[in-house]
Amino acid sequence: MGVLGISLLFVGIVLVMNGAGRFSNIDAKSTAFMNVVTGFVIIILNVVGIARAETIFDYQNIASGFLFGFTYIFIASNYLFKLDLRPFGWFSLFVAVYASIMAITSYETDIRFTLLWGAWALLWLEGFLELVLKIKQLGKLFPYLAIAIGIFAAFIPAMLMLLNRW
Repeated sequence: MGVLGISLLFVGIVLVMNGAGRFSNIDAKSTAFMNVVTGFVIIILNVVGIARAETIFDYQNIASGFLFGFTYIFIASNYLFKLDLRPFGWFSLFVAVYASIMAITSYETDIRFTLLWGAWALLWLEGFLELVLKIKQLGKLFPYLAIAIGIFAAFIPAMLMLLNRW
C-alpha cells in the first residue's frame, strides 16, 4: 500500500488545489506545476513498479497508476498550453469506464476500493460530460466534487495507507 499511499497523497492534494483554484478563479497556469509534479511522481513510481511486478494484480495496479499519472500530465499540459480539452474529455470517458469496472470487481475483495473507484469514476465521467458533451452546468459541480474526492477518496485513504491503518 506504500506506493498507492504516496500516489493518493499527491492526488488528494492536487484535486483539492484544482477545485479550490476554480472557486478562486486562480489562473490555471498557476496550478499546472503541482499537476505536473503529481503526474510525474505517479508515473515514476509505476515505471519502477513494472520492474518489480510479478502478478496480474501488480500489473493491474500499474495500469491504474498510469491512468492517474497521465490524467495530471494531460491537465497540466492543457493548463499550460491552452489546448482543446475535448481529447482529455474522451480520455476521461475511457478512464471512467475502467474505474467503474474496477469498482465492480473490487466489490468482491474490498468494499473500500469499490467506494474509491466509484468516486474516481464519477469525477472522470464529469470531465467527459463537461468537456465533450458540453454540459456546462456540471462545470459548477467540479470544484465541489474535486475537493470532496480529493479529501475523502484520496488524501484520507493515503494517510491511512501510509500509517498502516488501511
